[in-house]
Amino acid sequence: MKHFLLVEDEQILAKNIAFFLEREGYRIDTVYDGEAGWTSLQEKAYDLILLDWTLPKRNGLALCKEIRKVSNVPIIMITAKSEILDKVIGLEVGADDYIVKPFDQRELLARIHAVLRRKEVAEFETKEQWIHYEGLKLDREKLLISFEGNSASLTANEYKLMEIFIKKPKNVYSREFLYEQVWDGLLEYSERTVDVTISRLRKKIMDISGKKYIYAIRGMGYRFGEKS
Repeated sequence: MKHFLLVEDEQILAKNIAFFLEREGYRIDTVYDGEAGWTSLQEKAYDLILLDWTLPKRNGLALCKEIRKVSNVPIIMITAKSEILDKVIGLEVGADDYIVKPFDQRELLARIHAVLRRKEVAEFETKEQWIHYEGLKLDREKLLISFEGNSASLTANEYKLMEIFIKKPKNVYSREFLYEQVWDGLLEYSERTVDVTISRLRKKIMDISGKKYIYAIRGMGYRFGEKS
């Protein structure tokens, strides 16, 4: 049974979500502020986190940043903020998906299934644990990218992007194609969503290797590989 952590300060909403997901066969731990969420994460391992944006004691964005320093657990942000910029900010700090209040519980369930499916694909799609490209190594089991002993953790979305790039280096991919492959159409399409995730991925690669690897191709999209 998959085990989720729900961090939501609206207690009635939290109880309704927990009741619904428990009926769907999931085990749910519920806490009502950011500090309690962080404490729970130190004590237990979770398969997914449902994280409200506005929380007492520590807000959801700050908590998401802290989680991403130590874990690749899938995170879905739950919030009343509906602007594209707000969604981009959530994705930029490491969230895998985003759902806006009020929402239908079946939509939440669909997003949960999609995020878990992407993580499973990232972990089990290839037979080999490691995928290599010119010094870079991609670890599907641990969701790590490494270069000469240095490594960085990847989110499920970052891993999926990296897997697309590294399997066919030098191909040029449009933002629309990458969006369809990685986000499954669950987020409203925005070039900014793709750009932010690639920017975060490119920074991680640069930090461990000192090399860029991912290049924007004007009017076309992105290419991975040697600079042409």
